[in-house]
Amino acid sequence: MARALGSVRRLLAPSPLVLRALIIGLAVRLLLAPWTSYPYDAYPFYGAVVSSLAGTGPYGNVLFTYPPLFSAILFPFFWSVSQFMDPASFGAFVPAMIGVSRATGMIVPFVTSPAFNLLFKLPIIVGDMLVALTLHRAVDRWKGREAADTAFLVWFLNPLVIFVSSVHGQFDALAAYCGLVGTLGFMDRRYLLSGLSLGLGVLLKLFPAYIILGLGVALLIQLHAALREGKRASALRPALAFLGGGALSLLTIAPLLLRSRSFLDYIMRRGTYSSVGGMNVWFAAPLLSGGDGTGGAGSGVPFNTILLLLGIALALLVAYLVLRKGCEGERPLLLSTAVLTVVMVTQAVTNPQHLLWLFPFLVMLSAAHPRMLPKMYALSILGLLYLLCLQSGFVFLYPLAQFTGLVSVEALNQGIEVFFIGTGGIRELVLSVLGGAGFLVLLTVPLPPRLDLMDRAITRITSRREGDEG
Repeated sequence: MARALGSVRRLLAPSPLVLRALIIGLAVRLLLAPWTSYPYDAYPFYGAVVSSLAGTGPYGNVLFTYPPLFSAILFPFFWSVSQFMDPASFGAFVPAMIGVSRATGMIVPFVTSPAFNLLFKLPIIVGDMLVALTLHRAVDRWKGREAADTAFLVWFLNPLVIFVSSVHGQFDALAAYCGLVGTLGFMDRRYLLSGLSLGLGVLLKLFPAYIILGLGVALLIQLHAALREGKRASALRPALAFLGGGALSLLTIAPLLLRSRSFLDYIMRRGTYSSVGGMNVWFAAPLLSGGDGTGGAGSGVPFNTILLLLGIALALLVAYLVLRKGCEGERPLLLSTAVLTVVMVTQAVTNPQHLLWLFPFLVMLSAAHPRMLPKMYALSILGLLYLLCLQSGFVFLYPLAQFTGLVSVEALNQGIEVFFIGTGGIRELVLSVLGGAGFLVLLTVPLPPRLDLMDRAITRITSRREGDEG
């Protein structure tokens, strides 16, 4: 028993600094989680939970349009609590929010309860912790303990990571964990683990599919090289193991597949949305459309299918360019980073929570390429400001108002309406500027150092400051 406890302690707290950061990070998350939410996004998750508890599955209310794995993760938590607590108490319709809902188009007049918010966010907080510990272990093995401690701190105490997971309530960190483990497994030639992890990632959010495309190119290159060397017996083994891992991931949703295939219809609906904007090439959408969409997107032309095909083509092209000189060493890490970056800057909508897809890879690369850390810091600040400027920070406080009375719902409504309507075009301009700045930072990620203007500017400023101090 003592040995098992010691192993758990070494896993969760590999150093005193990590232990302190873990306690602080968890305390902040657990304090924020019950009393905050983003009603527009929380309502579909609430619908998925109550529909699953009612036996109709997460897609029974036609609100939940994500792949099914996150709903499957949530179900045991809420089923256990529902044995002691009426699911009807998981949220409340708030008539006072109807006016502000109509004014902004980005609020629903329904607020999830503190109990719901905490249960809903617990798996996401665990995902934050898993990413941090995986980064620490991988960087420790690669660059040593000091770099590993830095990697843990940079992720786990990152304000945008905390906000997205514990305030906004988006589960991108869980999919990012799968993408990270899948890439690291590929680097270690653990192809079954890599395929399994990336398959699970796709069942959470679709973006790890782009990593699969990139690593698929690497497998084809390895297959070609092995066949040229006459190693026919072992040539197919990596690809088969990778595909086998992906197939194994389907077992997690096998009951849903057997009961109904209609969930694919709901997931594919996400590809028909016409909104564009955010921290990508479409950053000016708020100015052009009045900013009446999620992520700063407006009612643009419905061309998401074209952008999807473009993303696939770019992922394959980037994979080829990165892997021209081989698939060894950190190449798979560079590949995943470059593929995700190119997809993020060209896809229809890139919201701040999507930055979490990229952050674990930036942290890993920063151990060998320090220029990646300032990019992550800049994206964290820009992403947090973007979320707060979308409707003002008041929108995240409705659970606190509805269930404690420390602040009134009417006061939040008034604050949001003043910010959303009373600022005129200033809000749209700020969103476009923040989105454009994020787009420019993302563009520098896959560039070589000699073309990285951001890194050159930081180096010049730092050198000048050191010269002045000298």
